[in-house]
Amino acid sequence: MNQPLPSPLSGGQPRYLVLAQALVDAIKTGRYPLNSLLPTEHELCKQFNVSRHTVREAIRRLNELGLISKQQGVGTRVKATQAASRYVQASEGISDLHQYVRDVRMELGTLEDISADEELAELLECKPGQAWVMARGLRHREGDSAPLAHTLVYVPRAYATALEAFGDGRTPIYELLQRRFGLQVAEVRQTLSAVNLDADVARALQVRAGSPGLHIVRKYYGGNDELLEVAVNVHPGERFSYSISQRLIWQGANGE
Repeated sequence: MNQPLPSPLSGGQPRYLVLAQALVDAIKTGRYPLNSLLPTEHELCKQFNVSRHTVREAIRRLNELGLISKQQGVGTRVKATQAASRYVQASEGISDLHQYVRDVRMELGTLEDISADEELAELLECKPGQAWVMARGLRHREGDSAPLAHTLVYVPRAYATALEAFGDGRTPIYELLQRRFGLQVAEVRQTLSAVNLDADVARALQVRAGSPGLHIVRKYYGGNDELLEVAVNVHPGERFSYSISQRLIWQGANGE
């Protein structure tokens, strides 16, 4: 019978990441061999003195790494002993964007004052010549050396101080806009398309020029359909995929 894992939880990283790393290490060292079952949620909560939410977040992280699979009525089974270097972003609502920011830290470069030309004005839904602030950034997943995304962020010049307060990259820019200016994001619109990575972006993402990538444009709207932020993300296809879930609400024949 396996002895309990030593508890590694301490200050620093979020508790779910520390727990996830302890489980990853236990899988790699053979404590939980291929096809074996991990302890139950209740057992992990008791052993590490953490909440069920923390355990579920850690298990979700292992699932993203491709190490485990969950089987209803059976448990959580080890399906691989080496993590896959691929991130799967799930989307069911704006709360999943919060989760993405928790998992993936963004480093923003120097801010640039720009004037929208005709092509950029189409993206930013504004008149040519309107003043915006742009910043380039790279997104990194915790523990990975290669970037997960190359990002361009645009906000109206009047809201530039939100970018100046970006800090450690753990707070969404739209949340900073809400805090600083009392704005409320009412809608997020996303457009996804496949691209071949140009030389500059490929170099930043540490992949071959011309390799496949995923281009995601997110637009954040406030009241009266005001465009508050545009984020243009380019991901390497080999390290990123996007999963979208939509819930259907069935109605009876009379619409009830």
